[in-house]
Amino acid sequence: MPQENKLVQSVAKALRLLDLMMEARQPLSITALSEMTGWPKSTVHGLISTLRESSVVEQHGDGRYGLGVRLFEYGCAVSSGWSVSDLAKPHLQHLANVTGESVFLSVLDRTEAITIEQVQSRAGLRVVSEVGTRLPLHCTSQGKVFLAAMSDAVVRRVLSRRTLEPYTPNTMVTQEAIMQALGAVRRQGWAVEDGEYKFGLCSCSAPVRDSSGAVRYAVGIVGMFDNARSPDFARDIELTRGAAAQISTALGYREQLHP
Repeated sequence: MPQENKLVQSVAKALRLLDLMMEARQPLSITALSEMTGWPKSTVHGLISTLRESSVVEQHGDGRYGLGVRLFEYGCAVSSGWSVSDLAKPHLQHLANVTGESVFLSVLDRTEAITIEQVQSRAGLRVVSEVGTRLPLHCTSQGKVFLAAMSDAVVRRVLSRRTLEPYTPNTMVTQEAIMQALGAVRRQGWAVEDGEYKFGLCSCSAPVRDSSGAVRYAVGIVGMFDNARSPDFARDIELTRGAAAQISTALGYREQLHP
């Protein structure tokens, strides 16, 4: 039993070193790793040497150590077996259950958002787009999430590629109005569509990030809301953000905390 415990501790320490290298985003010396962990240099050196033998860690020309190519191979093997729909489906189903609304997962394709997964509301109202449906960016909550992740210059370029069609009287049809709305989306971390694409419907979406931190998908809910500023809708926004964060974590995203 003491030997098994020792082995487990060694694995935990090795993983701690890998975490520190990942968080640092740059090679680290034995001394730096020793100071960050509080472990003796001899302990750190022994762990690093073992990891280096398997190419999990590599030594740079200046003597410092960083993540090795073997980890990249592991990542590729894991990601090749991932299906975002499979990963997201339990979270989408839970979101639909707790809100009672229809839920969707979308991906960006040039100037449109494509629905790649959806769960209908308990009420059976078919207000969510079918899988494969393409939607405009300028007047949908998922579209605004994708636009908000772009620079202003890219947003203007994307918006100029198609007519900003007025689907309802609430649709924003000028770049200036859309750019102003995107500022709020970036600050708050979620987007709302209040009868802009289909009159009488309201939706909210939040970004789903991959391991690099890039916004790859948008998760959202849609329903026949009387008032997008109602207490129920405010609650559903937070639930949607929570589901998006959980899917992001499943995709390997780890939020960087800064003091």
